[in-house]
Amino acid sequence: MKKKIKVFYDGKCNICNKEINFYSKIDKKNKFEWINIHEDKTKIKKTGITKGDLLSVLHIQEQDGNFVKGVEAFRVLWGQFKYFKVLSFLLNYKYINNFANFIYKIWLKKR
Repeated sequence: MKKKIKVFYDGKCNICNKEINFYSKIDKKNKFEWINIHEDKTKIKKTGITKGDLLSVLHIQEQDGNFVKGVEAFRVLWGQFKYFKVLSFLLNYKYINNFANFIYKIWLKKR
């Protein structure tokens, strides 16, 4: 059985929940394991990352065990969905990636 990509998300954030619910519905190939940071303490402990750090930005653990976070986590996530692959591809460009990071940091402060 192929390992799933683990997505650690803030289940107490309404916007985060809506977004994760959307992605989980379009995850027809069941590539992801959706982990609510507030509900799955055992899996959180296994990461070696504090709950506070996991809550600070979106974290993804790839199939090889490596962690990516923030905009890079979205790049990995979007790369798995047909209609979002173009967004993932665009994040490979330095200026677009820098701009996305800037916007993401602003959003994080307001959420």
